[in-house]
Amino acid sequence: MSKPKFSETASSESVSILFEIKFFFTSVRTTIFLLFAIAVGAIFGTVIPQGESLDRIAIFGNPFLFRLAVIMDLNNVFRSWWFVTLLSLLTLNIFGCLFQRIPLLLKEYQGNNTKMSFLFSFSSSLGAAELSDQLLNFGRAVMGSRAKVTESSGMIKYKWIRQKFHLLGFPFIHVGIIVILLGGLIGSLWGFKGHTLISEGETSHKFTLVPSEETQNLPFSITVDNFTLLKYPTGEPKEFRSDIRLSKDGKDIKTGSIRVNHPLTYEGISLFQADYRVIGVRSVKLSFKSRDGEPEEKIVDPHRQIEVPGSQTKLKIMSLNPGTIAKGSGIQVNVVGESQEPKSLSIYEKDTKPLDVDGTEIRFLGFTPLYATGLQIGYDPGVLVVWLGCSLLVLGFILTLFTNLQRLTVEIKPSKGATGVVVSGRSRKLRREFRERVEQELARLTDLKPKDRHNL
Repeated sequence: MSKPKFSETASSESVSILFEIKFFFTSVRTTIFLLFAIAVGAIFGTVIPQGESLDRIAIFGNPFLFRLAVIMDLNNVFRSWWFVTLLSLLTLNIFGCLFQRIPLLLKEYQGNNTKMSFLFSFSSSLGAAELSDQLLNFGRAVMGSRAKVTESSGMIKYKWIRQKFHLLGFPFIHVGIIVILLGGLIGSLWGFKGHTLISEGETSHKFTLVPSEETQNLPFSITVDNFTLLKYPTGEPKEFRSDIRLSKDGKDIKTGSIRVNHPLTYEGISLFQADYRVIGVRSVKLSFKSRDGEPEEKIVDPHRQIEVPGSQTKLKIMSLNPGTIAKGSGIQVNVVGESQEPKSLSIYEKDTKPLDVDGTEIRFLGFTPLYATGLQIGYDPGVLVVWLGCSLLVLGFILTLFTNLQRLTVEIKPSKGATGVVVSGRSRKLRREFRERVEQELARLTDLKPKDRHNL
């Protein structure tokens, strides 16, 4: 009676599946595919506005696009589940390629790799001892170091290895890429990005997460002491700067200025200057001139009622009017006299005639706006990890590009009437130049004639 075959089939299928998984994670094709997919995802993240509400996509009225945007997190590509999955797979793939290559690197480092760039042999009438001295001088001239000597069954073997640290370039590059990807994953999973709007003179410790719009608390408070806006002659913004203080438990812990591309960082949380808004008027500059007096300029608090000099009339600024190019900016004021009904009047910066209130001429000279500064808040715990990965990557490229592993082996085989010699070597780069150097030094430091040499 024959034995059932299903156990053997199941075992072979499991081996086949394991082989496919191993092939996937160690294949260069997988690396190319994942890099292409990540590049396409990065294009989506660049073209599609990130951090925006999905309601904007819903405006187009296409249910399919809206469902696709929700499922694929197209408004938050770099933190989406599929982009993180691609980065994770690429990390595993690069680790698999490195793991597969490590045994070969160790074998090469220990000098046990038999792969050669060249090999040739010759015979000489000299004795083994005399020939050994010449070949040691030859090897020292080529490699610049002492040889490792081994003897077995009358055969003498000299081995020189130079710049073995060249082999570290490959693992450093791969480990650097893995560390960079891990840093990106850490930032995607545990980092955050948000926005806050704080008025001059105000303090806040709250911010809004992007894109969820949730309100969160910072571990410290932000006080905006001053906001400065510089403009070009055309009126376009030239520079805007926020002078801030960070405080914790009632104590100031850090002060500084934030400008565009010049953030302030504390405990890994960076504050970037993003935008600004005019939210009100800080002060108004007015000119008062009585019939017999000189003009007098005053800085007026827009929230307080003031008396017009030389009269019992009171004036309060109600609102700011942006005006027109011809009139300039202006204000609307409420004028209240003792025996008069309240009146609402407008004064513009470029008015040719001043406003007359009980014989006092009033002119509007300008205003100082009250700003609110918009700060972008970012926290990325993977930054230091990424910097470490970049350092390893750069070091790996330096070792790969500017060093070269070279190995030279000489075997001396004494025999009756002649001594056989086999010279072999390997160079990771400049193979032709290395071989020519070996042949030149052999011809110069030994008594061999060209006819004695037989290339294989």
